[in-house]
Formats: sequence, C-alpha cells, structure tokens
Amino acid sequence: MRPHTPFSAKSLAHLHAAVVIEELRRCGVEVFCVSPGARAIPLILALEDNPGVVTKLFNDERSAAFWAQGAAKGGTLPCLVCTSGTAAANYLPGVIEASLAGAPLLVLTTDRPFELQYAKANQTIPQRDLFAPFAAAAFDIPAPEQRLFPHALLADLDQAVFEARRNHRPVHLNMAYRKPFTDEAFSMEHLPSEDADVLERWLRADRPYCDYLLPQVCLADADTQRIAARIAAARNVVCVAGPLPPTKSTTALREFAVHLAAPLFADINSGLRCDGAHPPVLALYNLYLRGARSQLPPADLVLYFGDRIVSEPLREFLEAQRGDLIVCSPYPLRQDTIENEFMYPTMKVWEDPGAFAQVLLAAVPARRPGMLACALDACESAAYQRLAALLGMQSGEPLVESRVIYEVFRHIHDESAVYLSASLIFREAEYFVPTLGKTLHVGANRGATGIDGVLSSGIGLGEGLHEPCTVLIGDQALLHDLNALALVGAATVPVYVIVINNRSGAIFRFFDLGATGERLRNPHPWDFRGVAENFHLPYVRPLSIEDFVTAYQQAQAARQSTLFEIMVDGEASVQLFQAAGRA
Repeated sequence: MRPHTPFSAKSLAHLHAAVVIEELRRCGVEVFCVSPGARAIPLILALEDNPGVVTKLFNDERSAAFWAQGAAKGGTLPCLVCTSGTAAANYLPGVIEASLAGAPLLVLTTDRPFELQYAKANQTIPQRDLFAPFAAAAFDIPAPEQRLFPHALLADLDQAVFEARRNHRPVHLNMAYRKPFTDEAFSMEHLPSEDADVLERWLRADRPYCDYLLPQVCLADADTQRIAARIAAARNVVCVAGPLPPTKSTTALREFAVHLAAPLFADINSGLRCDGAHPPVLALYNLYLRGARSQLPPADLVLYFGDRIVSEPLREFLEAQRGDLIVCSPYPLRQDTIENEFMYPTMKVWEDPGAFAQVLLAAVPARRPGMLACALDACESAAYQRLAALLGMQSGEPLVESRVIYEVFRHIHDESAVYLSASLIFREAEYFVPTLGKTLHVGANRGATGIDGVLSSGIGLGEGLHEPCTVLIGDQALLHDLNALALVGAATVPVYVIVINNRSGAIFRFFDLGATGERLRNPHPWDFRGVAENFHLPYVRPLSIEDFVTAYQQAQAARQSTLFEIMVDGEASVQLFQAAGRA
C-alpha cells in the first residue's frame, strides 16, 4: 500500500524537497529565507506547497544571511536556501557573524550531483566544507536516485536542527539535486515499498521523525558552594554584565546584584540599561572610571556575566583589581580579550548567566552596600551632570553623533528593538546612553564586529522579536549593505533607519597618520536621498536635533518605516568621544 501524501510531487527531487521542508517545519524552523536559483527549484516548489511555513525572498544572499542571524538573535530559527556556486559563498560573512555570536540557524545550499563535480560544470564549486570552521556541523546529502532513503534523510534533518540548537551556531545542509526538477511521468507508485512504509508512518505521526531533547546544563552543588563561599569571603564584590541574548530575561541577574548590594556595570548590549527595572545599574562608567580608579576601594571579587564588553575604561578598571574574576557565559571557549588587551579570569562557568544568577541568589546571603558600591554610586550620580555638559543640551547646538544617539534612546518607543552599527556608533552608545525607564532590546554584530550586514541584521532582529526596530548605522556601513534597503519596505514591523553621515570612516581620525590617514578615511561626496527614493522609502534630512526628534516621533507614531540621514561633523564627533574618555 502506498502512503497517502499531501505532496503533489512533480519529480523525485520535488518529493525529496517536500519531505525536507515538512520535517524542518516539524522541528521548529519558522522561516525560510530564499534567494531563488534554478538548482533550488525543488525546494522552492516544496515551500509553495506547504501552508505551514513562512517564506521570505531575498535578492542578495549576503543580505539574507545577515537577516537570518539577526532573526536568530531575536528568537527565530531560520533556514537559508540558495542555489549552487558563488550564491552559497555569499552566505559566508553572515555565517561567520552567527557562529561567533552564538546564533543558531540552518544554511541549506543546493548543489550539483556528483557527476558534475570536478568537471568545471557551470555554477559548480566544492561546497561541502564551504563554511568550515564556522558551522557546528555539516551534512552532505546526495541527489536522490530511484529511492529517497527517508529514514536516513529524516534522521539527518533532525540531527542538524539539534546541532544548531545545542551549539548555538549555524549548521550546513548541502543538498544535491539532479534534473529533471519536474517530470510528468513521475508517480508515487514508483517508490520502493520500504521507502513508502517509512513515509506512511511519518506522515501519520505529524511530529518530528526523531525528537531530540536538549538537556539543562547546571552546576554541581559542590561547585555552587565553592563559588558561594568565595562570595561570602569577599568584602567588595563587583558585577559586570556583558552582552546578553535579547530574548533572555535579565531579572535574575539584576536581583542577584541587588541581593549582594554589588555595583552592576551594564554594557550597552546587555539589555540591563533598558529593561524598565529599578534600581538603576551603572551605565555611565566610561565618563568617570579612568579618573576615579585610583581613588576607589579595590574589589576583591568580580563576577562577570555574558559576552565580551566593549569598554576600554571598564577593562582597565577590571585589570587593576587584584581579586578573583569569575566569568559566566554560555560560550564554552576563551573570551578574555577586550579590544586587543586581556582580562584575567580565575574561573569560567559554562552556563546561561540568568540561570547561574538564580542559583547563586538562593545560595548566598544578602549583604549591605560596601565602600566600593557607595563610591561608585556617587560617581554615577555625578556623571549624569557631566553627560549633559558633554552633549550640549542647549537648542541650536551643532549636530554630533553622540547627541543623535542619546536622543534616539531618549525618544524611542517602549518595547522596541535597536540595532547598533560598528564601530564608532556602538562605542558612542556605550559611552552616552544612560539607564532608561523603558524596555528595549539592543542588538549589534559583536561576533566578528564587522561593519557589513548591519541593516540586514537589524531588520532580522526586529522581525524575529516582532518589534519596531531602529537601526543606527554609519554611512560606510550602509554603503556595505545598500541591498538591505529593499527589505525595509517589505518588513513585517516598522524599521527606522538612522544613517549618521560624516562622509568618511571616522575610526581613522583616532590615529595620527597624516595624509595616509586621510586616504584611509576614504571620504566620499554621497548622500542617501536618491537611494531612498529608488527603494520607495520616506526620506528625512533634519538640519537640527529638534527637527530630528520631531520627525522621529512622527514616524514612530505613524509606524512608518523611514530613512533619516543626519549629516554630522566627523572630526567634532571624534573629539567629543575622546573628551568623554578623558573626563
């Protein structure tokens, strides 16, 4: 007896693809990011046939990969789908970022069958190890010939999804298809009985072929007690929150710091500055740590949660402490450099920071604030007045990058996403964004920390979180990702693109390189008005900070995706940033 199937298969390749798409759907893959090409026709037909999946079309594979890793950071499990050859190679930058940022996703590249390999066939390159070493696993699935071998196919798909979730990294599925992609003579009756029997049982079950259960990693009781004893013995404890996943709650970490009466330094990418909770964390430490460090009582224990911080002043402060440094992160390998210098952890805990904080909350007695906590609290309070003086809060002040970023965070709506561009914009947000009484999800490409794919990633984060997203991006970064403007109008959430245009790579203003530095800045004469018109996007070019705030508020109220271009003096912006570091 042949199985009843919902698939109106037009060929063996089409049936194979239909099984692939349905099993990935059952495993929780929520959206398929397709850059159409001929070799992917079987999968495209299968996606059209399956009402349970969401398909997004992308003209550019590079943009698609960055969108997918942004969506993965927002809690979605996406699958990229492309044709063979250099189309697959264009995924590499986004796959690298996802791998280093701990974002799980599937990369499904279609390939030519084995007889066309190593024969200089059209659009054919060696694809099997294309993403090594950035993929947690790679599965090479040959083109079907007379048989599907559904047990092996389904088991491989289940294993692939498990590996992506277990490792929080991309997994590569390289899947060959042989012509014909459609065949009027094909019938399900042609399947061998053993294949048909497996398919019949699978179709009736309507669940993944093999359910993989993820274990909950937690510390042994003895190790928890070791750490609790170390905390109890310390007089001055400091907590540091580096970047944390935007989908994870920060409540336990904040409660743990309050329980210990310990100061909590919050990186801009931690989510703790903008989680709507009280009491506030330390956010403006970049404005005072260098000047105050020699006068502060020493910390004899630092508890560090999450990924790599960006702050050089905070790194210098941590390096000056002489006690233990305990790092808790879901990243299992070393992560002890800040920019080009080192931290020196004495213990590494491989666990979710929120879960770790929750365990310690029950294991450690409450404490009263010590001298270091009181001193840092006084410094933080004074820094708010210094912030106003640095940014020049009077009307009519010239437009500088830091002020624009400050006003974005001040006026963005509650329950929104923000995506920050490398490199100076991210650092300026780290310096100048205080604690806020609203809940924002802050993202950035801090895995490989490149400037490519920023807009695509931000749109992906907003759509993954189902929240309006503001993308703060530099002119050079937007030039690297112009194709992503095609995604703005089609996004399922409003996207507010704020391009800060200083007509150059401002990072080279930090180095005294003379005429060579000016060439490296690679100054350009362009603005983005014509590009916005080409992609049918509303365009605003405010001439003052007041004009910008008004236009930004109006766009948010109307939920209208808009491109804002703000022309700033790059040299003045760099000088302000340097002045803040010296304060």
